[in-house]
Amino acid sequence: MRIKFPLLIIACCLLLMACSHKHKTTLKNYQAYYSFNNVTTSSQEKQLAKDLRSKGIPTKNWDTLEPYISHYNQENTGIQPVVKKWTQSKIGKDKNQFVTSLDEKIVEDNKSHFTDDLNYRQASFLLLHSLLTSSSDLTKRDLPLQNEYLNLKSHHKELTAKDQALYSLLFGDNPNYQSTDELLKAWKKAGLKFPEKVKLLSVFQNSSDNVSNIYTAIAYEKDGSVYVFEKQDPTLPYRWSRFNTWADIKTHWLSNRFKVFKDNLDILVNDQKFDDFLKDSILIPKNNQLAFQE
Repeated sequence: MRIKFPLLIIACCLLLMACSHKHKTTLKNYQAYYSFNNVTTSSQEKQLAKDLRSKGIPTKNWDTLEPYISHYNQENTGIQPVVKKWTQSKIGKDKNQFVTSLDEKIVEDNKSHFTDDLNYRQASFLLLHSLLTSSSDLTKRDLPLQNEYLNLKSHHKELTAKDQALYSLLFGDNPNYQSTDELLKAWKKAGLKFPEKVKLLSVFQNSSDNVSNIYTAIAYEKDGSVYVFEKQDPTLPYRWSRFNTWADIKTHWLSNRFKVFKDNLDILVNDQKFDDFLKDSILIPKNNQLAFQE
């Protein structure tokens, strides 16, 4: 009996090791996916609006952005591919070809088909600007004026001097900042406060002479998933995506859109670097979007 009991323990250990190995092998054969649509139907617009309101986005902010979405969809007569229902795609794969990878002539031709089209910063700002606060008077800071803000202001007279300063602080190319860390210090010094239920995702490229904002989107958690809403590029459609985890967003962006720049990039979630945010994130995924990969 003294011999059989240790043998039983060894057998159980070997069985557990075999099961663990099988589980790891199985996971290697699976590919992470995300789902998205391009907000092309009234039902998608209504559901997105409902989600955003539940996360604190004021109705008036949505009402300001919604006409741009409708106008884009009316003008996009087969110029840019869109999907009209929730569609699954591999992490790292995108339906549209981004402006930075297109020939300049093609970009200009595409622009000719779209009037009053927003970029990603403008779209994010219209939704979030009234939720962003500061403990200091931003209008007294020496911030560079942004031409794209002036264009936005020409269509929205309700935007204020504070909004102008906020836009410059969030998105402006400022030679006073040599790194994202310096930019974050400036945000902290200004007492910038971000909303919690809905996040601003910002992508910054660090160069030798300044820090440049090259992308923004907004994100929120719902039912164990992370949703991202973005205006992909000028002339490209709006997109509403559902990811299984926050980390999947970073993987998706760095393995595709920002792959070329990834060594000089920082992705921020509000005022935190992405990896620092992940340490504090307690999202428990409920919609495990994995599919078998041959």
